[in-house]
Amino acid sequence: MRIFLDASFLVYLLIKTPEIAERIVRLYAELTEEHELYTDALVLDEVIHVSKKKYRIFYESSIKFIDEYILPYVDVLPIGLMEYLKAKENMLKYNLKPSDAIHLAVIENHGLQAIVTEDEDFERVPIKRIWL
Repeated sequence: MRIFLDASFLVYLLIKTPEIAERIVRLYAELTEEHELYTDALVLDEVIHVSKKKYRIFYESSIKFIDEYILPYVDVLPIGLMEYLKAKENMLKYNLKPSDAIHLAVIENHGLQAIVTEDEDFERVPIKRIWL
C-alpha cells in the first residue's frame, strides 16, 4: 500500500514517550518493511516546528532525526500549483485546515491509499486513516 505519513506520527516517533515508544517504533518498522511511504515538505516543517514549540526539542535534533530516520525510508512528494488547486477544493468540501487540505491534495494527486495520523479531521475525508 502507498501510505502518507503525517506530522503527528513523525513527532511521536521523534519524542518516543514511554507510553507509546514500543508501539510507535514497531508500527514504523512494519510500515517501512511492508509499504511504500510518502510525506511532503510541509510535514517536515510541521515536525520541526511542533517538536520545538511543544516539546522543546532543538532544531538540530529534529533535523538529524529526519535526515537519519525518515528520509532514507520515506519519499518526499512535491507541493506545487496542482496541490494548491486541489487543496482549495478540500478546504471547502471537507472543512479542513489549509495544511491538512494540502496534505490531502498531495495524497490524492499521487494516488496514495492511506494516511498515518492522529488527526481526526481526516475521518471526514475518503482516505483510510491509520493510527496506533
